Amino acid sequence: MAETKTSDVKETIVRESIKLFLANGFRGTSVKEITEAAGIGRGTLYWYFKSKDEILISIFEKWEKAFVDGLKKAVNDQEGNFIVKYKTFHKFSTEFARDDRELAIVFSTLLNEIVGTNSPAETAVKTAYERYWRVLEGMLEEGKKDGSVKGDIDSLLYAHVIAASHTGMLVEWFIHGKDLNVGPFVRAFRDMILKGFTG
Repeated sequence: MAETKTSDVKETIVRESIKLFLANGFRGTSVKEITEAAGIGRGTLYWYFKSKDEILISIFEKWEKAFVDGLKKAVNDQEGNFIVKYKTFHKFSTEFARDDRELAIVFSTLLNEIVGTNSPAETAVKTAYERYWRVLEGMLEEGKKDGSVKGDIDSLLYAHVIAASHTGMLVEWFIHGKDLNVGPFVRAFRDMILKGFTG
């Protein structure tokens, strides 16, 4: 019973921190605002997290578990060549962004605040992101072997291109979602990326 309560309090702190970081940025959010939003005292927050930075790391770890682990499983469970696996990757990624919008957005938003800080949070995000593009690199290498991907591409370089392009596609979707016909938009993006590897 106590374990469930502990998990609930931690999750509440993380969930409310995500909302505040999206609204005010990491640096623009105070511990007092987090405790008020979570409905807890300062001492309770510090029982679960040593600092605001530790909450930030927890958010990145949450993204890594939900997105990277889920993506890796979806791709590994899918039979077929690169084209089939890429479509699985694309479907998983866009559904994740649709279904867990705040977590998808906050990850990208907070990157801008921590890049170049040499902080533990930056290390955590670099580790998570490396796992992300390693999944893509592995897909491309398999595709080169089975002939579904052009043999002369640099898989690591193109894994970075896919990751960066996909992040940009999601930002465009989040900014213009109400004005975009989202289905055709994400399919056009998917097909454009595929042409670059299989053309």
